Amino acid sequence: MWRLRRPSGTELLRWRCRVSPRDVCCKLHSRALKKSFNASLRSDGICGGVNTHHFSFPAKTTSSYRNTWRELRTSMCYSISGFNPRFFCTHEPITDPIEIHKQKLTLWFSHLPQEERQFGGYFSPETMHVQPLILEHHPDEDRGLSPFKEKTSIATRPSLTVEQLFDANNNGNKARGLNVLVYGAVGTGKSTVVRKLVLDWCAGSVFSQFKLVLPFSCEDLSHLSKPTSLRDLVGRKYMHLRRTPYLSGDYDKAKDVLFIFNGMEKMKLDFRIGSTELCSDPNEALSSGAVVVNLLRKYLLPEASILVTTRLSAVDMVPKKYINRYVQICGFNDPDRQRSYFTSRLLQQNEGKPGKAAETLIEMLYLNLQRESQLATACFLPSYCWLTCATLHLLHFTDTKSPIRTLTGIYTSFMRLNFGGEVITVDGNVSSQEQQNSLMLYVVRTVGKLAFDGVTNKRSSFSAEELEQWVGGKTKTDEELQQLAVFRTDVLDFFLVSRDYHGMDPESDGKHYVFTVPAMQEYLAALYVVLGENKSVLEKLTKEVSEALGQASEDITSLLSILSKIIPFRIFAVFNLLKLFPKLFERVSSHSKGRIANTMAAEMFRSEDSFNEDVLDQVEQSLLGVHGPQPQEETYTRAFELYPIFMGGLLHYGNRRMLDQLGCSIKSQTVSQITRALRKHLIKESQKKQPPEELMDLLVLLYEFQNPRLTAEVLQSIKTINLSTVRMTPHKCFVLSMVLSCTSSSFHLNELNLSSCHITPELLEMLWPAFRHTSNLKLCDNYLTDTGISHLLEALSGNHSLRRLYLMHTGLGDQSAHLLAERLGQHNMLQELNVAYNNIGDSAALTLVDACREHPSIHTVHLYLNQLTDVGKQSLYVRGGPRVKEGRRVKVLASVTEGSDISEDWHPILSVIGKNSLSWDRGRVREQLQVFLKDLEWGRKQHPSFWKKMHFRRVESVVRQMLRLLEKSSDTGTGTGIK
Repeated sequence: MWRLRRPSGTELLRWRCRVSPRDVCCKLHSRALKKSFNASLRSDGICGGVNTHHFSFPAKTTSSYRNTWRELRTSMCYSISGFNPRFFCTHEPITDPIEIHKQKLTLWFSHLPQEERQFGGYFSPETMHVQPLILEHHPDEDRGLSPFKEKTSIATRPSLTVEQLFDANNNGNKARGLNVLVYGAVGTGKSTVVRKLVLDWCAGSVFSQFKLVLPFSCEDLSHLSKPTSLRDLVGRKYMHLRRTPYLSGDYDKAKDVLFIFNGMEKMKLDFRIGSTELCSDPNEALSSGAVVVNLLRKYLLPEASILVTTRLSAVDMVPKKYINRYVQICGFNDPDRQRSYFTSRLLQQNEGKPGKAAETLIEMLYLNLQRESQLATACFLPSYCWLTCATLHLLHFTDTKSPIRTLTGIYTSFMRLNFGGEVITVDGNVSSQEQQNSLMLYVVRTVGKLAFDGVTNKRSSFSAEELEQWVGGKTKTDEELQQLAVFRTDVLDFFLVSRDYHGMDPESDGKHYVFTVPAMQEYLAALYVVLGENKSVLEKLTKEVSEALGQASEDITSLLSILSKIIPFRIFAVFNLLKLFPKLFERVSSHSKGRIANTMAAEMFRSEDSFNEDVLDQVEQSLLGVHGPQPQEETYTRAFELYPIFMGGLLHYGNRRMLDQLGCSIKSQTVSQITRALRKHLIKESQKKQPPEELMDLLVLLYEFQNPRLTAEVLQSIKTINLSTVRMTPHKCFVLSMVLSCTSSSFHLNELNLSSCHITPELLEMLWPAFRHTSNLKLCDNYLTDTGISHLLEALSGNHSLRRLYLMHTGLGDQSAHLLAERLGQHNMLQELNVAYNNIGDSAALTLVDACREHPSIHTVHLYLNQLTDVGKQSLYVRGGPRVKEGRRVKVLASVTEGSDISEDWHPILSVIGKNSLSWDRGRVREQLQVFLKDLEWGRKQHPSFWKKMHFRRVESVVRQMLRLLEKSSDTGTGTGIK
């Protein structure tokens, strides 16, 4: 819901510097200044905080800033035009109220909310707007074409454009303006359409028949307590229009005026004559509701046209005789509109330049939408398209300059965008207890309760009977029934959609309901628990009694002080028990918070979920679909691993502040109690060996929690972080780095294993903080290349405790070997270096071994499966011999043989090759094994000893067995690897 506000000092400064459209020179220097200023903001660091906002001009209006602005403006104009600007820029202020009005509306409606700025600040309403489907449709025909209805019912109706809303052909009475009512469900894009309409009118591209457009927020109007006239109402909102002749009521000047009232469901409009008197004088003071009613009645400025937007439940608030045209916003009804929306947002990365990653994401999204998947149904609503883009942006476009963003924060922002500050009302009436009537709190207590029941029982679909039971099953009063009717009409379809499971699930009777987005069920269930709505009967009873006794405690104390002089002392034991009851409630409440922590820990470390993919991959698959072989049988149970992570994220202060704006308060004392209990569980579980995917989920939980102290305490109990085979994305790398950055400088890991994690040179830059805390670093089976090794060595320059570095199968060449040889001296404690299965040649390998011999502590170098010749291997064996002075030998593992003898490390070499032979490039592995076999046959012939020959034959049999295994597996597929 957009709302108008008074201009800030920054905006006033911008208005003063505006000139007429003729002054091209001034336009150029303004754009150049804006571009340079934004560029300087984006260059700030990761925690600078400034890059989270998109300022177009300086944030302060002191005299120094004015002088700076004047100097920059002059210099820019001079540098661009080549002439002194004073001869070409008029600097005459704009005095036309309508032009001033257009400028101010452009500023107001171009402002992006905080939720939009997380995409990098490259968006504007013009570049990211996709027109939703607009239909002329009377609500009596069908109570709204739900965005989740069949496409055929929508496709049969002709669509409208915004320009056609006030088509003169639809106006039978030319003397009166048109009243157009636009309605739609939550999230279909009503406010977005109005916002684009206003901006286009200001730009002169639509509604040229209207010389004045006056947008109003009905939410703002509903809060006006004092009676005011129409002219004062307009003058109060738009000071520059206080004396405009278009609102005087004289002649027919009002025919050039368009009023826009957005969100009519927020107002109480009464069209009964006895309640709202007739008025045709724009100077007469009335309540805000009476002004709107008389405008719609055409008693007040009948020539003016009116555009009203509302939700479906409030359509009947305006009698049909006052509406000339009903128009419905139906969202994005086909994959092409959805793809246009995704393209407008995801392709504008890297300062507006499309990237391959974004194009791939859009193609995968489009394929999933074409399958008519659950995501395709959700994306009928533009709001869920926004949620999809925000999630993918978090997962794939996070970088070191990005602000701190969490998945929980995205979902909470999503709620604030759609339900910010709303209360559940009936015909615009709001009860005095607004906190109890918070629409978001009503969602939690109904839909959240349903979500919690599903998560508890591991179910994601619900029958109509279950929906009736959990959503409004206990309503009693007329007011509650009316609120439930409004909720079901406007909001329920936003969270739940029907799906036909007939013929798929034998236990289903056909139609079931599922959450629009799977993760939404887990978010609402987590919010239901964290808000304490799942209280037991004992907790509810103790709370009610405690509150009652707390209110009467002062009266009881006063009464007892009087009666103590008359009644025997032993009778006071009963009253003392009553006074102790609030303490009992505190203990019960504390136990409840401990139970929440127990639930988080139990759900986080479920043994049946230990073989699932990590939670971030599950989120991505829910958006992009599963590509490749599909399971033959569909499973009707799924893991709810986001549930405990959302619970932790909701305890973060930033999310609690947003929830408080939604009427859902989580007290700091509650957070402290849950955190205290959770700390013990996390430390206990983290000491156990966790699968890589489960460990990644734990790191995500700590990141979502955003509690550095808790994170540092939990990490103290973790000595090894093994994330091998976890597909690392930019966001996962960011999570790992941010979590490890919470530890002290004395913290060190025994091992950080990132093998087979799809790490690229770009991702290495994001992992710099993580590399400074480990003694053993494994980066095997990642395509790092020479560029990546350069980044890695720079990151490791601050690590003085590194003992083992494993870089096997990482695409290293001779350049990387020379870089390693140069930088080994920075790590005095390094003992073992593994660069096997790379592209290192003889000369670079010899240089590296020589550097290792000069190193004070390195004792082993792995060089097998590199581009080494027989002469090179022999030279490496000789170079690895003991040094004359120190007697220290550097063991060089280049082959299963060392000269004419079998290497004492032949078994570890073949063991590593055998373990990875099916995932590496099989042709190259086969070639290397044949070289080993040839070396073994030659060495066997050099020894006359029978026992020596038997030893050679034993090793040969192992190599032959590995070759046979490769031949058998070649029929089932080819391996992948770095050639």
